[in-house]
Amino acid sequence: MSLKKISLVALLVFITILSCTKLSRITTNPNTKFNQHSIESFDEKIDSVMLLSAGAAATSAAISLLPDDIGTPIAEQLSDFSKYFLLILTALFFEKYFVVVSGFIISYLIIPLICILLIMYLIFDNKKYKDIAIKAMLTGIIIFGIVPCTVHITDLITTTYETSIEDAKNNSLASESTSNDEGLLSKLANTATSKLEEAANYVSQLFEALAVMIVVTCLIPILFLALALWLLKIVITQPSFSPTIDYKALKALISKTNE
Repeated sequence: MSLKKISLVALLVFITILSCTKLSRITTNPNTKFNQHSIESFDEKIDSVMLLSAGAAATSAAISLLPDDIGTPIAEQLSDFSKYFLLILTALFFEKYFVVVSGFIISYLIIPLICILLIMYLIFDNKKYKDIAIKAMLTGIIIFGIVPCTVHITDLITTTYETSIEDAKNNSLASESTSNDEGLLSKLANTATSKLEEAANYVSQLFEALAVMIVVTCLIPILFLALALWLLKIVITQPSFSPTIDYKALKALISKTNE
């Protein structure tokens, strides 16, 4: 093996060690600037969902105390929101933890695998190892790009429809229901009709906020995941990334050009 190949092998071994020691501390640490924006974005969405869920539960309990069960249909509708908010919370926590998991996959698995395959290519001079290394590199790029792309798109949508979510979070009915003073409970007997109208308006606000949160936390990540799987299928099924030249066709083209 030539000195050049030995130097390249040594460099690849160094990159492998560097990836497993230094790079892994950056990609798997949620407090680094590398992951901080994504983590903060998910934390903000989690806080919003928790606040909406608490408001819906408290309002449902308060409306159910109205006399003659006149608020029961709305109270039941409000209580049904809890399962949807639970689904959204589960998706958000999964996406939040995937930020660190993807960093682990890249630094501990993908990069070392690429280096090992390139070392085998240099030693055995077999292009099969180089093709697999290229596929592993493209796979790593796709895996690592899922979360940042998802966060960027969902932040744009959240900013666009922020008013819908804030209206539901700051609804006066939910605020009174979850406060520590006498609030809604002390006024039910005298203002049942007005409170029912407010509750109906609050339900519509929750529906709008819930629709936005489902799109942001479920549909968009699923679309990006489907796109990633489609790209991975293309990368994995690609027979070779080595350029092939049809010399006969090239020679015929040159001859035709010179005529």
